[in-house]
Amino acid sequence: MAHSLRTYLSVAVMVFGIGNLAHAKDKPAGDPYDAAREAEGRLDYKGVLNNAAKALELANSHERLVNLYRLMGTASAVLGKTEDAVDAFTKLLAIDPEHKLPRGTSPKINTPFKEAGGYWVDRPGGLQVVPTLPRELNQGKALSVPVRIEDPLSMTTLVRLNYRIQGEPEFSKLETAMSPTVTLTIPPEQLPVKGSDYVLELYVTAVGSTGSELRQAGDASHPLSIAVRAPNLNNEPLVTTTTSGAIVSSVPPKPKKPLIKQWWLWTAVGGVAAVGLGLGLGLGLTVGAPDKTHVDVGLSSR
Repeated sequence: MAHSLRTYLSVAVMVFGIGNLAHAKDKPAGDPYDAAREAEGRLDYKGVLNNAAKALELANSHERLVNLYRLMGTASAVLGKTEDAVDAFTKLLAIDPEHKLPRGTSPKINTPFKEAGGYWVDRPGGLQVVPTLPRELNQGKALSVPVRIEDPLSMTTLVRLNYRIQGEPEFSKLETAMSPTVTLTIPPEQLPVKGSDYVLELYVTAVGSTGSELRQAGDASHPLSIAVRAPNLNNEPLVTTTTSGAIVSSVPPKPKKPLIKQWWLWTAVGGVAAVGLGLGLGLGLTVGAPDKTHVDVGLSSR
């Protein structure tokens, strides 16, 4: 009976194991970014490198990318891959120039990190994204945004501009390939004419070859801003949206001219002047002419 029980348990364990194996095959692979961090927690530095390398092939947010380069640098240093560690830390400092390793970090890790920092001594600021923005612009006009990218490692492949009118839920997006001169232009229809001023929010991102966010000027939580001014009342059409969603176009009234510029005032002044001139001329001619209203007659007594 004991033999039969052992046989039953063995069969049950084998069936359970096969079921779990089949389930594992059906289960989708986890996020390699999370797997790399879990491997670091287990001090499995080979696992860190394998999973971090896979994660770097995907599009990552700026925060995740910073962590991935730190993981790659740390794991490479621990495993004695000094050149790989310096390369990872150099890229880390390109996208996060103020990054610091925790206190008490092993010299085996600190040494390649400091060596990577030496590359940036003559290039302070790392990879830089510098847009040139006006303080304000007129509604209904296109906005051109020149962007200066300083990228000694040539990590940037395209430049992205995200923008929205303050209060809108989503950002619109413009992208252009990386080049020596980068300019992104928001079309005029994206800056509609309204009856009052509003604020344009935007941020600019240097994007890597896999779509990862390398460095940003502003971000979705803390965007840059430009005041967009309503037009002056110079008879330009105003486009407004009613509560029902209908779009209404109207022409504002012309501003009233000051009294001194009114046509009727000067017409009246001219008329008075003409009458006065005519009267003066008439009087002058009358006074200077000989009097012919009577005739002197002489009578003789003969």
